[in-house]
Amino acid sequence: METKGWSLKEKIGQMFIIAFGGEEMSRELEMAIIELNVGGVILFQRNLRDFEKVIQLNKDIQRVAREHGRPPLWISIDQEGGGIAYLWKGMTLSPGNMIIGAAQHTQNAYDASYIMGLQLKKLGFNMNFAPNIDVNNNPKNPVIGARSYGESPEKVSELGRESVRGYHDSGVLAVGKHFPGHGDTALDSHLSLPKVEKDLEELEQFELLPFLDCMNDGMEAIMTAHILYPLLDPENPATLSSYFLKDLLRTKYRFEGLIITDSMEMHAISKFFGREAGTVKAVKAGADIILACGKDVESQQKMMEAVEHAVNEGTLDEAVVDLAVNRILTSKEKWIADTAGSNVDLAYFQQHDFQDKMYQIALEGITLHFDRTPLLPLPVNETISIISQKSYNDENYTGDRQSIVHKLFNKDKYDVYYLAGANPDSREILELPTTVNHNQYVVLMINERRELSKTWVDLILALKKKTKNIIVVSLWNPQIIEYLPVDLSTYITTFSYTDQVMKGLKNLLEGDQPFKGTSPVTLLESKVKS
Repeated sequence: METKGWSLKEKIGQMFIIAFGGEEMSRELEMAIIELNVGGVILFQRNLRDFEKVIQLNKDIQRVAREHGRPPLWISIDQEGGGIAYLWKGMTLSPGNMIIGAAQHTQNAYDASYIMGLQLKKLGFNMNFAPNIDVNNNPKNPVIGARSYGESPEKVSELGRESVRGYHDSGVLAVGKHFPGHGDTALDSHLSLPKVEKDLEELEQFELLPFLDCMNDGMEAIMTAHILYPLLDPENPATLSSYFLKDLLRTKYRFEGLIITDSMEMHAISKFFGREAGTVKAVKAGADIILACGKDVESQQKMMEAVEHAVNEGTLDEAVVDLAVNRILTSKEKWIADTAGSNVDLAYFQQHDFQDKMYQIALEGITLHFDRTPLLPLPVNETISIISQKSYNDENYTGDRQSIVHKLFNKDKYDVYYLAGANPDSREILELPTTVNHNQYVVLMINERRELSKTWVDLILALKKKTKNIIVVSLWNPQIIEYLPVDLSTYITTFSYTDQVMKGLKNLLEGDQPFKGTSPVTLLESKVKS
């Protein structure tokens, strides 16, 4: 691909992956492709409400580029699997990284990514911001948690390598994240600027190990972390640090692939450095691609203009832009071959081979931590009460994550109660125990990514006045155990709540299969007295 004759503005456009509104091609998006020459787009849930429209949108994006002599675009998505998946309804999803870590079978990491990649490729995507190869060595981490394969850097390395290979074999470029490691933070970089007080030797022995192993095994793209490492660069988070991007990645580790920033809308950058100033700093530091993620094209265009201004005033060398663009176009020649797209049979995404494999991964990874009384398998001739959230949406993922508990657990044997909101309210804490008979079995299914609300504990303590037979299932964060009563009888973690995971959970609860999962993280101790 030739850049000869391109203006500075056009070259800078190639360095940006942008977000946009709507589910169809718009004049605003056309302008970004034709006039700004943007290098790619990222699709979020606002773009992904209709499965068939996604296919047409991706075709139209590449068609506009082709018809106007522009390079094909990166069409990217954050589709890690498990609880991190913007395209939810219609696909057969990976159960997620931590359940794969709990299953202890390396092949599962490859198979899950390969199947996800095949589907993404069919939909027109060519880049996935996955796998997450952060080592989850901080149990209080609010942003990584079950997105990680676990707390062992060696195991994360092993599974990460297989995941990258799976995506690549499917024809999708994998982007390992978040370099040099987001696992040992107690703050969320979406909301603040985390700090990690470690030197390089400590990082190379732990957080950096999966990145080094994956780079040496063929990983061609990396996403940076908006995290400050004051012992190594006291002023700049890794995304804006030439120490991390040039001195380490390019010089010491000899990484020749793409360096992509995490979203520049995240508060760690937008609040502490500013989007435009942060973008210029990231380019100077050595980032090839800026993941802009603004609410509209206009706001992201300002970030491009800031880079152009920096070149024009002499504070940024145009050769830096040229080097990045050449690297981007070389990568596109390898990963984006046919942009015309073809007709897609929607049944492809729900084929039995895909579903069966994801179901088997779920069965192997769902983990029974303890069953002290014991209560499992569930009794055959008794009615079981199940209390669950109706929706698994949170502040980042909204729209279609509706629970299928009522569909799986039939009315003849189970009474299913859905909470009105994400957490029990005062009315439910009073009323739900009245629906439970003396010593009836109760299964609480809790989807919580961060800290568990005290109202869940209040509900459990209220239920314990009627029955000791309470089974708690954590559908995401295994560390909610910290907030549960110390005398809890039974605790299960599924690490996610995809359809195949929920089906596997039902069969395990009923004793159709034995529990096989082994927790890939050390659990915190419960602090709640009954």
